[in-house]
Amino acid sequence: MPSFGRIAVTTVNDKGLGVFEPDLQVAPVPLEGKATLRRVFTADKVPLPGIKYNTQHELSTIANKEGAEFVVCEMPPGTISPMHATPSIDFGVIVSGEIHLILDSGEEQVLKAGDVYVQKAASHKWENRGTETVILATILVASRP
Repeated sequence: MPSFGRIAVTTVNDKGLGVFEPDLQVAPVPLEGKATLRRVFTADKVPLPGIKYNTQHELSTIANKEGAEFVVCEMPPGTISPMHATPSIDFGVIVSGEIHLILDSGEEQVLKAGDVYVQKAASHKWENRGTETVILATILVASRP
């Protein structure tokens, strides 16, 4: 059985820069049969309040301001996205490949297929330094400071 990947979490610090928090550790809850469930994040209402946000790299064409969106992104080898931030908290998974998640603070981590990420409105860019196309699936949920 394949193992569950890591859960990388970003946030905006007091200087307005994106930083990584410690990886989130979520214990599996057994379900009927052999399945398990990991509750990575819950929210009582949308838009999610209290998420710090720096508009310097705002890319408002991806996330809406009051609801949620589900997007799938394909990045061929050598692709680098622009540095960007959205007024949302983003929940995603690397479906295939390996990608570098780079924050405006200069921090960087490598995420691989099966890894999960939670972006709390941090300015970031994605870079595929590998040899295969990367597929990311993300749900963006509106947030406000």
